[in-house]
Amino acid sequence: MAFRISVKEAARYPGLRAQLGAARAPKKKPAAARSRAGGSSAAAYVEWDAVREVGAARHWVLDLPDMELINANAVRGWHWAEERKVAASIRETAAVLARAQRVPRLVRARVVYVVKPKMRTRVFDPSNWSLAAKAAVDGLQDAGVFEDDNAAVVTGVDPRAGERQSGANIRMSLVIIDQGEENTHG
Repeated sequence: MAFRISVKEAARYPGLRAQLGAARAPKKKPAAARSRAGGSSAAAYVEWDAVREVGAARHWVLDLPDMELINANAVRGWHWAEERKVAASIRETAAVLARAQRVPRLVRARVVYVVKPKMRTRVFDPSNWSLAAKAAVDGLQDAGVFEDDNAAVVTGVDPRAGERQSGANIRMSLVIIDQGEENTHG
């Protein structure tokens, strides 16, 4: 769309033509150029090193099946009822998996959600799946893993990038890390 201003308007508002020209100019590089600008795609993608971060702590891994997840970028176009339906499905699945693995009641724990992208994914932001992770943590509470999912009990719900995998959907795993009963803040 072209902006046209008269000579009279240009005289009345000095610098208006320059401002309109700047508004029309592209502000960002195209998406394809941005993803390749940092070097090779392998350098931009870093998988989570579970052994290094979890260490010898008591933990459980729940692999959610190939199912629809809630992505913060995609949910903007969803109807609220569709979002709640998907969240309920994630919540129920997490509860069933926690019961099946007999995850005990934990006094304090940290949850790491590992997002496993498709094979062809170059760069992605695992924190975009925080809504799906929240629904899964609610499912853990339903299963009796936590009395409540407040900050005193669940000390963090942290995103990590997992290994690429084949399949129709992006997959997610939950790693529940027992932090015991000690209070590190005093």
